[in-house]
Amino acid sequence: MTEQEKLLIDKYAKQAFHGTLFRQHYPVCKCGKVFDEKELYNAPGVFLRKVDVFGKTFTMIEPICPVCKERIPGTYSILN
Repeated sequence: MTEQEKLLIDKYAKQAFHGTLFRQHYPVCKCGKVFDEKELYNAPGVFLRKVDVFGKTFTMIEPICPVCKERIPGTYSILN
């Protein structure tokens, strides 16, 4: 993973995993692999998906599992 890709993941991980309105759950694969913020760097690939919540656009991080080679769909919660 290049430095630019790491910076991009850092930027969106802060918003996704530590947000005040929108918070993404850590991606968990069917095989049991859990991706926290540091583990995202070890993914063979990462997709960024835009989600609209209450008129604001948020970016979710969807990694590819290195074990299963499948994309892990993101899940999130809306905080009040």
